[in-house]
Amino acid sequence: MKSFKWLLTLTFLLSLVISASAQDQISKGDTEWDNGIIKFKSADGQFMTRFDVRMYINGAYFFENKNHLSNGTHLRKGRFAMKTKLWNIWRAEWDMDIAEGVVEVKDMFFNYVGFHNAHIKVGHFKAPVGLNELTSSRFLTFAERAYPMLAFKIGRRTGIEYSKWGSNWNFRGNVFGQTMDTRKNKTVDETGGGVAARFAYAPVFAQKYRIHLGLAGAFINPDDNNNVVAYNSEPETKIGDVEILDTGNIFDVDYTTMFGLEGAFKYKNLSFQSEYIHKGLKRMNGAKDASFSGGYAFVSYILTGEERPWDETQGEFGQIIPKNNVSGAWEVAARYSYLDLSDTKAGILGGMANNYTLGLNWYANANMKIILDYTIVQNSDNATGDGFIGGDHFSVLHTMAVVFF
Repeated sequence: MKSFKWLLTLTFLLSLVISASAQDQISKGDTEWDNGIIKFKSADGQFMTRFDVRMYINGAYFFENKNHLSNGTHLRKGRFAMKTKLWNIWRAEWDMDIAEGVVEVKDMFFNYVGFHNAHIKVGHFKAPVGLNELTSSRFLTFAERAYPMLAFKIGRRTGIEYSKWGSNWNFRGNVFGQTMDTRKNKTVDETGGGVAARFAYAPVFAQKYRIHLGLAGAFINPDDNNNVVAYNSEPETKIGDVEILDTGNIFDVDYTTMFGLEGAFKYKNLSFQSEYIHKGLKRMNGAKDASFSGGYAFVSYILTGEERPWDETQGEFGQIIPKNNVSGAWEVAARYSYLDLSDTKAGILGGMANNYTLGLNWYANANMKIILDYTIVQNSDNATGDGFIGGDHFSVLHTMAVVFF
């Protein structure tokens, strides 16, 4: 009996030694800064975790005398996310936003990346429509996305996506449901699903010219089987929170479609980008079909010579990394955008607007940038959302401090 007890004791002690040795091997790894992003990696390369923290402090001053628009500041984004590699062939992301004191679910997904240049993603993430919409807010040239993305964005939906890419192309196909929200117990079925797909092609010519061409489309059902949709937009600033362009509720909608065209050109530190978005409404019960549209075009020139890279895994343009972390990188840009939310044949008068924006950006380093935009806004007579007096033309000086790590 004593020998058996000694055997148990020896086995237990041996298991502790082996466990401690294994734990020591597991705990070993590397920590590194990669262009301002801290990454925690296991020694065998099978695991990696990084944070994605974003703080955007926003402010605007309006020059107008026909309507009251509130000057002010606010926290545009206050996000915390963790992006993780698991067992080498899996990825997962957990992302929340607390801007304006409201907790909002952003990206919540896992994906399998064990294929060659492809993945399958499941969870809550953006539907693949719109270059400007899909581009991370960290990499945007202007403080806010252009009009059509504010009005027509599908946003993040719960779904499944297949993505495949090569050195100069990217394809994404997505089947989705509704957004994640705070209502646990619902009294109606979630019927606001749909499908979306996007293909982007960006070849390089003469080793220095890159041309980006993209095509995207989506079919979407109204949420919760209510056959009601609505589209609206602020004047490309979130300060004041006034949706001047607004269709109001549109009833008897069977389904909606969305079609997008993308075009971009890059030569060294000079780039041009443009998109057109068309939104179609198929209606029932004798109601007339309706359609709306929007678009933008902008040109950017980086004075200090940095270039905007193209990321084939996303089919988008990526981050500008300053060559000098003391003086940083400087960029000037100009954008024209428009949105038309009126369809007179369908009896919908949501208004139309043209915006002209001049921008100056300072990329202090890989983690910080300051955006300064001056925008001239021209509204049509029926741009009367939120009690706004139509036909108002005004301008706004918009600034944003962007910090992420």
